[in-house]
Amino acid sequence: MSATQTLPAAQARVLFVHAHPDDESIMTGGTMAALAASGAHVALVTATRGEGGEVIGELRERLEGNRAELASHREQELARALEILGVSDHAFLGDGERGGADERLPSRRFEDSGMAWGPDGHAVAPDDMVPEALCAAPVSEAAGYLVNVIRRVRPQLVITYSSGGGYGHPDHVRMHEATVAACQRLEGTADEAAALLFFDTPADAAADAFDPQAPGFELTGFAPAESIPTIAAEAPIAVAQDVDAFIGAKSLAMAAHRTQITVAGQFFALSNGIGQKVMDIECYTDAAYPGPGPAPYAPVDNVLDAVIVPVETHAYPTPAGTGTDDAHAAAASGAGGAAGAASTAGTGAARAAGARPARAAGAGAARADTESPGRPKTSAAAIIHAILVGLLIGVLGSFQHLNATAWELGGQQIIAPWGLALALALSTAGMWHIAALYRSTSLMVLCAAIICMVSFLFTQQGLLPGADLIVAAYLRSIVWLVAPMGIAAVLAFTLPSLKAPKRS
Repeated sequence: MSATQTLPAAQARVLFVHAHPDDESIMTGGTMAALAASGAHVALVTATRGEGGEVIGELRERLEGNRAELASHREQELARALEILGVSDHAFLGDGERGGADERLPSRRFEDSGMAWGPDGHAVAPDDMVPEALCAAPVSEAAGYLVNVIRRVRPQLVITYSSGGGYGHPDHVRMHEATVAACQRLEGTADEAAALLFFDTPADAAADAFDPQAPGFELTGFAPAESIPTIAAEAPIAVAQDVDAFIGAKSLAMAAHRTQITVAGQFFALSNGIGQKVMDIECYTDAAYPGPGPAPYAPVDNVLDAVIVPVETHAYPTPAGTGTDDAHAAAASGAGGAAGAASTAGTGAARAAGARPARAAGAGAARADTESPGRPKTSAAAIIHAILVGLLIGVLGSFQHLNATAWELGGQQIIAPWGLALALALSTAGMWHIAALYRSTSLMVLCAAIICMVSFLFTQQGLLPGADLIVAAYLRSIVWLVAPMGIAAVLAFTLPSLKAPKRS
């Protein structure tokens, strides 16, 4: 039996299936950003435009209840969120050829079915819905369009909701059913996906997400949950994707859906105002291993590790019109044209025989000693951002810190060093910004070091004539020279975004 390996990011094609704009950011935003940053091709199909959603913020009076205008606005919000996540391949289900329409399935628009809260605290289908609602259409119809999307994207991995739909939303459940049906139709064909994962949440993670005692929750103004609406995972967790390095992008993508989500630090709330954590671990179950035993490869911390492929057949053809760099296809076939053709033919034969290469090889074969894609490192843009913030604060604080106001009180002169207080407040705000955005202690310390370095340069008259008049030999200047590093140390041990516990 041939050796196997996990799917390399450079050859990976992953399709995410969601029901409404904002679901992709809340549930799988970190995974999407991580995959896109690692070089994988990430595609998203969204079933509806969220026409039936409640609206928050200043646009509520204009948009709520106006399905057409809300749909148009949420399209724009979704486009901005995907730009932040680094995803360019997107389609709405049924919307033209990209959305799965063809000569048999005319282009159509699926609309938000809406929801109501059931007695158990989970979402249920409403008593009435518009004729164009997703849940008003048969599962087979939505699955038909999705089959064509899968054929276009040619993903090795498909990701959607679990059977409970997260919290029971009928559109989430319908897209779970449609995705399962679409994948089943393609079994044994050349378009079959190697793996199907469901976004799911363990019971302990759900309790942690809605914990009102979490550090920083009291600062948000959000209401605590009276009960936990999440439907906990029943199948064993196969993948616990650590998205901590992309929590900033995930939070910004969520905030882009400003008619639906309020983000405050590491917490967010929907229209009900109930606070919950922005999840830094996104969990998935494997459709092929519903339990009680776990998947043979589990547990892993990267969704690509759920796709186990034979080493000689890891190259997948690049479909036209998806925007993937041609260099990926060249790299996949560069080992030799004849060998690549034979490998692709072998994969097709295995699928035609009804075998799923990832599962057939993965249960007993030895994996190749190929390193799977690791957790991405801090980006150069984040480092440059921290340096620029440090330079700006260093210059402004150095010019500001000696300002003070003096007055006499009872014959004693009182000096109020408001300039120093303002400079230190600016430093604290800047470092807090870097820490909260990137969830990185090292970047925050880098910012503090740059502030201190700029301040020190202003004491060197030989380097900058007159500089010693800006940072002089006063107690206020000494405090300004060293305080930023002290503030960074305090923030490192107190900020909830930097000390939040990790789940294994």
